[in-house]
This record gives sequence, structure tokens and C-alpha cells, in this order.
Amino acid sequence: MATEPPAQSRIWSYKIDECDVEDRDALVRFRARSESWSELLRGDPAHSISSQFNDMLWQDAAWRMANEARRYAQEDGPNASVAPILGAMLDRGYVAGQVIAIGRLLEKSNPRQPQRGVVSLRRIVDEIRADRDLFTREIFVCQDGLPYDWESARERDVATWMTKHDPNEGAQMQWLPTQGPDAWMTAKQQHELFDILSGTGSQVRTRTDDLGDAVLDGLDSVLGDQVFTDLLALRNKTIAHAADTFSRAQAAGLRQGLNLEEFARAHYLLLGVLQAVSACLLYGEWRGSAVPVPQHDQFAHLESAFVPEGRMKELRAYWRQHCDERDGWLSTAYHEVIPKAE
Repeated sequence: MATEPPAQSRIWSYKIDECDVEDRDALVRFRARSESWSELLRGDPAHSISSQFNDMLWQDAAWRMANEARRYAQEDGPNASVAPILGAMLDRGYVAGQVIAIGRLLEKSNPRQPQRGVVSLRRIVDEIRADRDLFTREIFVCQDGLPYDWESARERDVATWMTKHDPNEGAQMQWLPTQGPDAWMTAKQQHELFDILSGTGSQVRTRTDDLGDAVLDGLDSVLGDQVFTDLLALRNKTIAHAADTFSRAQAAGLRQGLNLEEFARAHYLLLGVLQAVSACLLYGEWRGSAVPVPQHDQFAHLESAFVPEGRMKELRAYWRQHCDERDGWLSTAYHEVIPKAE
């Protein structure tokens, strides 16, 4: 007999035996896999995919705000936003941070080496393809208590309503349930969505209809877009590793950087895959906003000068002290490796 998977991050409202699914063992395995994917999407306390998106898109918005301030400086007169040393730091940090963030979401995970497992969007897409046999119509529709035969459920609902209301009283309203065996409208919508996912017409539906190749191939195609190819080459050969001349030559068309439109396209495509996986295939959360909603005033102190004029002498002295100390490291660090002769 099918048994319940261990309770994890997702709460199921209905037990396995209460679901209108004939292949109960497949439903048990689907729920277990769904729990694992939900953990990657939202539950991992350190590196959940949702947290990765939050950080990536927040840093992108923050840099673009700073970049816009530099445009104002060109029109209104220079301020700290156009200081060369600050601009170079912000720009290099932005490019490196975005390349690393996007690359993490594209990271592949080897199931044969769980000790090297990663939390990534690419991993979920690959695992869904590997477990596509679990995505049947009956499981997609009825995984948490919805009726498979939504038309019969609707007829029962109408009959019940008629026994409780006098049709001569005119128009009346009632709320339709969205969960459980009486939620015929939700079940109807899930069937219609799976018609698209499976490429099956509504007149020839069967419980064993499965995901069509077009959906999975489409996800792979998006994650294989040229912008990601260029970005990963940049990460591997320039940002994450200092590849030598021969190694760099093996990456045809290696770029020195990406432009803002390409970063925007990468974000756009990744958001599309996230929504397709989370809200559609896994019947989970729809991300409500791309850039996280700040819980503070993100514009605080931006109207102030970066360094008060009276502190510039002190700041210059700090700079000299800092550089002198690092210059000393050149010798002391060397002798940590190569001791001085006696």
C-alpha cells in the first residue's frame, strides 16, 4: 500500500488515499520529488533559488539607480557619483556579481555526486526531465485532492445548490471552493493547462497523458540562450578563473564583458523559467514582484555628498597609511614563504 512521504517544506491538504489518483505509488514519488524541488526553490536557508533571485535583482536595481545618478551629474554638475575610483569599483563589482549570480542559477548538479550538489534553476529543470514520468495528467490535476472528473463534480455542486435555493428568488451568488473534491472549477483549469503542457486535445484526455517534449525542450532552449553561453564563458575564462592564453583561445568569441541589455535579457529569461517551474509545473508560488520590495528607505542619504569637504585631508592620510601598510606586506608575506637567510 502507498505510504505518505515524510513531512517537509510543503504542506499537503489531503492524504494520498484521499486523492483521485489510480497510481498511488507514482503520487507518493511525485510528492517526495515536489518536496525536494520546493526546498530548492524556497526552503534552503542559505541558498534557496528565491533568495538568489532576490539578491541578483536587488543588486541589479541598486547599480542601475547609481548609474542613473551619474547621468544626473553630467547634467547638474559633478558629485561623488562620478568619482572615478568609486565608479570603477561599482562597475566592476556589478559585472562580476551579476555574472556569478546568473552562473549559479545555471549550475548543473551531478546526481552521482551528492556531496557536490548545488541549488540552481538548471538542476530543477534537469531533474524534472529525469522524472517526467511522474507528471501525468491525473497527478498534475489531482495531486492534492482535486477531482479528476470535474464535470461530475460540477453536476453534484449544482444539484446541491438547487436543493438549498429557490430558483424563483432570482439571481443568487455562492463562493466556489478552490481545494478538495468539490473544487471542480480549479480542476477544470488544471485540465486545460495540462492540455497545453501535454499537447493533448480536450476530447482525448487520459489519466496517463504526460508532459510533451515541447515544454521540456522549451525550458532547455531558454537556458541554452546565447546570452548564457557568452556569460558562462566570461565567468569561466575571466572572472572566476584567470585562464591562460591557450585556454582563452579555446572559447570562440570570448567577450570582454556584457552590455546592460544582455544582463536584462538574462534576468528576463530566468524569471520566465522560474515562473514556469514554480507556478505551472509544480503548482506552487507565483513570484509577486521581480525586484524585492524594500523594508527600508533605499534612497536614504543619497542626497548627501559622499565625503564632507572637511574630512578630505583625513581621508587622504588614511589612503597613504593603507598603501604603506600593503607595501610592507610585499616583503613580510614573501618571507612567510621564503625565510630570510641566517
